[in-house]
Amino acid sequence: MNRVSHIVFAFALFVGLYSLIFAFSVWLSDLGTLSELLLFYIMGGFVTSIVCVPILYYKAPNREMRARTSSNKGAVGALFFVTFCIGSLVGTTVYQFYSLVTVIGNISIFIGAIITIAGALVPDWDIPFLGISRHRNIIFHSGILPLLAVLATAVNVASRTGTILAAGAEAEYYITALFLLGYASHLYLDIFPSDANPLEILWIAGDPDHKAPSGLKPLGSFKISPKNARNWLVGNATGTLIIAIFLLARYFYAL
Repeated sequence: MNRVSHIVFAFALFVGLYSLIFAFSVWLSDLGTLSELLLFYIMGGFVTSIVCVPILYYKAPNREMRARTSSNKGAVGALFFVTFCIGSLVGTTVYQFYSLVTVIGNISIFIGAIITIAGALVPDWDIPFLGISRHRNIIFHSGILPLLAVLATAVNVASRTGTILAAGAEAEYYITALFLLGYASHLYLDIFPSDANPLEILWIAGDPDHKAPSGLKPLGSFKISPKNARNWLVGNATGTLIIAIFLLARYFYAL
């Protein structure tokens, strides 16, 4: 999947997560109810999508271009997903001011989005390290690097236990979880071809990934066949996502 798409989808995914975190904040608070929040959430998402998607689609400069890598139907689906996530956050924010519920957690929406996007970009580091011909290397496109990040986080938090640095150490679980969330989103999207970009209906982004080969590149004698590439990506992405959810639960349980 094109790099621009990875960034946009990771941002939209974090926005959705932030709304869920606020829903958890409402659940813990006596100032609001989940049913009220759900109304604002759905209204914000649908109103934004209904207003923005037709405008973006009919005004899209590349709507009639035959060389695009995705259909108009796929582009509309992508636009709806992104605009709904952003609109639902707007609705959630309106409800936050209305109910005065404070969002739990120690990371702002801006910093959280940056961390998630960074995680979504790391798998493509095999391009500068190994070259475009070895893009989609199975080390970078697996759960190996996320597991190393989790291990480093666990060791660092454990080493600070009982010291003056212990306060707030578990926020690293939150940071790592957001990083893993972005990483998982990249692996999920890579089930599509390297040059796929459902957002190119709006713009064509110059990107070395456009020339990237398809399939997963081997590590020595260890190979993933093209037939099993989708299962490899989905399986590793799902495992990474499960670990991210566990880290988020661990962090919020400790609050």
